[in-house]
Amino acid sequence: MNSHPSPQGGWLALPLIAFASFGSVASAQSLSSLTDYSVVVSGNLSTNSDIEGRTIVGGNITSSSSANFGIRLQNTVPRSDLVLRVAGNIVAGNPIQLNAGSLELGGSRNNRIVNYNGGGSLVSNPGVNYSGIIEDLTLASQNLATYGSNSNALFISNGPGQPGPFRMTASPDSAGLAVFSINSNNLFGNNLVQQIELLTNNSTNILINVAGQSVNWTAGNMVGNLTQNKWRERVVWNFYQATSIDFGSRNMMGQVLAPNATVTTSANIDGSIFAKNLITTSEVHLPGYRGSIVVIPEPSTSLLGIIGATALLFLRRRSH
Repeated sequence: MNSHPSPQGGWLALPLIAFASFGSVASAQSLSSLTDYSVVVSGNLSTNSDIEGRTIVGGNITSSSSANFGIRLQNTVPRSDLVLRVAGNIVAGNPIQLNAGSLELGGSRNNRIVNYNGGGSLVSNPGVNYSGIIEDLTLASQNLATYGSNSNALFISNGPGQPGPFRMTASPDSAGLAVFSINSNNLFGNNLVQQIELLTNNSTNILINVAGQSVNWTAGNMVGNLTQNKWRERVVWNFYQATSIDFGSRNMMGQVLAPNATVTTSANIDGSIFAKNLITTSEVHLPGYRGSIVVIPEPSTSLLGIIGATALLFLRRRSH
């Protein structure tokens, strides 16, 4: 028998079917929503401060204090631009300042005053949800967590029990992506960390996968490259396991993925954030995401089952 059958003989049909199935069942997720929005929460938002870009709230705005939205979008977007989008309700309280665009609201405003400083208006949209954006970012976080580390992260002590820097040294792949895998306790829970450093080494994108369900940032500040807009746009912190994150009074720099976490902070976040809930008494700053990480999902169990069944059927046919 010919050991290399032609396509007409069916030998190459299986790979073609497999790739076709992969293309139709599993499509790449995107981080582009973090380019468009400073804050995306699937649940509730509490803030008494400023959010510079656009905001999506899948649940409710639960804070009664005055807050500013779209403050850096003034005179840059049309009045009809949906800068603040809330699927649920806005609790009663002090006036909200919407400095650009309009408010999309699925629930009740509870007579809360909204000052449309950019000339926008209320767009009532009962039943609205943002599941497409939320699911896309959630799947992106899950799939990015599977990326293998190619770069080194190490706490450098000046001696036993002595403080020192936590240094991340990038070794990017051929596409310029550097991937770090970090246990949250080794960085955010280490009281000996004085500063957090990033050596980029010709990287174009940085992915930092952080393991741990409870993250409590107790010591150390981000310095150097992490303070530059160029890298805050391209560094992605993926808290893929976390259910609780407290940044405390320390400035988070970069794009934050925390799909299952309630994030609490009293310091600025310099970059966009996706979380379950966000409780902040400080500002969320631009820049948004400007990186180019391609998020390619793992084949699903159902897809693997389809491929396996197709292979079995093919082999049975070949045996007759």
